[in-house]
Order: sequence, then C-alpha cells, then structure tokens
Amino acid sequence: MNALRKIFKEIKGFIIGFHQASLYKATSQIEYEVSEMENSFTLMLFGGAVGIASPPLPVCLELMPYMEKDIERMILRASQTGNGLSELASIMGEP
Repeated sequence: MNALRKIFKEIKGFIIGFHQASLYKATSQIEYEVSEMENSFTLMLFGGAVGIASPPLPVCLELMPYMEKDIERMILRASQTGNGLSELASIMGEP
C-alpha cells in the first residue's frame, strides 16, 4: 500500500511539474508577442524616423509622453544586429 502511495505521489509531482513548464512556455510566448505588437505599434506611430508614412503629427506628439519606454526600446532594437528569425525560433522552442 505504501509503495502505491509513493507511485501516485511521483505521478502527481510529474503532472504538476509538466503543467508548470507548459504554463511558463505559454507565458513567455505571449510576453514575446506583446513585445512585438508594442514594437509594431511604435513603428507605426513614429515610422517617419525610418521613412515609413506615419499618422498626423499632432497624434504622434500627443502619444509621445506615454510611449517613452517604447521609443527607447525601438532605438535599442534598431541598433542591435541580431537575426529576428533566429530570435523567434529560440522563443518558440523545438517541436
């Protein structure tokens, strides 16, 4: 009887660990997607800096104080010479 409880305890621990690992992976992918959406939104608003048509200037100026962090991230990302495809593949993991 004691061995059976030990086996059930091990199986329960495995299932809990597997669940936590899948939650972590899903959460990290969602965080990455949110970051990419924020970058895309920032690029849409302030695309004039890189030659992309942007919304009217009053709209951009009104949103600028709220987007200070995003603008800094966009500048940092532009200065990094990483490969975006390899970054995406590393976030998604292996099949």
